[in-house]
Amino acid sequence: MKDVIVRAAAGDPDALGELWRGHQHLLLRYFRGKGMNEPEDLASTVWVEVARGLSTFDGDANEFRRWLFTIAARRRIDEIRRDRRRRNRDEILQSERQPGPAAGADVVAERAASLDRAIELVQGLPPDQAEAVLLRVVADLTVADVALIMNRSEGSVRVLTHRGLKRLAERADSGGHGPANDDSDINSVIPVTDTDPKAMYAS
Repeated sequence: MKDVIVRAAAGDPDALGELWRGHQHLLLRYFRGKGMNEPEDLASTVWVEVARGLSTFDGDANEFRRWLFTIAARRRIDEIRRDRRRRNRDEILQSERQPGPAAGADVVAERAASLDRAIELVQGLPPDQAEAVLLRVVADLTVADVALIMNRSEGSVRVLTHRGLKRLAERADSGGHGPANDDSDINSVIPVTDTDPKAMYAS
């Protein structure tokens, strides 16, 4: 893998293609699991940045993976911010064009508000906890993979994931960001399918 990275950094398109084939599926899972609207487009922006920065990159396969997902995390946050601005703008334009809400508009508005609350909950976590939850639960990477990406021990990743999910659940139940005892906001963004701690943190 180190040789592939070196050749890709030197401009070898076949080597860059090999890196793409080895990591593209992980990027797509990362973005799809987060519920991003255009995961393929986001992944493309990541690879454009990788191609531009490879000439200055110096590291092994593990360091490349961490670098790749650091770029992916930045692009995800940028897209969330852009999408929020677009939705705010569209809502303003829509309200100016229509004298009153159309049939079913209250349901649409509630869903949009629910997604906003979920994003705010995730973004409100400490950075390390948010990244651990995102990579471990959303991208469905193993504890070992997340530890490599975050440059932490596997035990630290388990603790960060547990604390992040616990904090999200507590915030949902507190009513501070939504109806009490309603965790739909979290589930819409973080599709946790196994809440058994032993199963979640073992791998």
